[in-house]
Amino acid sequence: MKRSLIIRQATEADLNSILLFEFRNRRWFSQFLPKHVLRKQTENYFRYLLNGRFKNLQYLVVLPSGELIGRFSGQVLDAKQRTMEVSYRVANEFTNRGIARFVLKRLLMLWASYGITEVYAQVADHNNASMKVLMSCGFHVSERQENSINFDPDIHDSLVFKWAASDDVTALMPIVELHEALAN
Repeated sequence: MKRSLIIRQATEADLNSILLFEFRNRRWFSQFLPKHVLRKQTENYFRYLLNGRFKNLQYLVVLPSGELIGRFSGQVLDAKQRTMEVSYRVANEFTNRGIARFVLKRLLMLWASYGITEVYAQVADHNNASMKVLMSCGFHVSERQENSINFDPDIHDSLVFKWAASDDVTALMPIVELHEALAN
């Protein structure tokens, strides 16, 4: 399965596919994302992501048939410190196949080759699958925020995960060297 995945940057031409993907998976995603987050994900919101300053950090996971099965979104937190945040989601019928881990590991290498030093991710304390993905990609828990996510009627804690390029430097060196060689 992973050999047949296409990981690519999203463009405005993907807007309808993204909206359809989000609509089809809304019930699944609502287990892990608060309602107010899902409600703001309108056509205008996605258009902003695809055209705004973070447009180069929007990635899609697509099958050769063109079916969108996953979405990864980055946001720069501090350009001077070279830190960013990542969020991601995979369609329910494609979970538990290692797709999120496969894609995230590759994106981390790509971002590190561009000079990103730290990547953060925030996860609800009941999202065990996402915690497992992050830890398998070299993230560790850097902070626990109590009562920080409202899943109406329940309030959950969130865990902030951190990945540092310096912790993964040996795995990333061939990618960084390749990037530097291509730049020259």
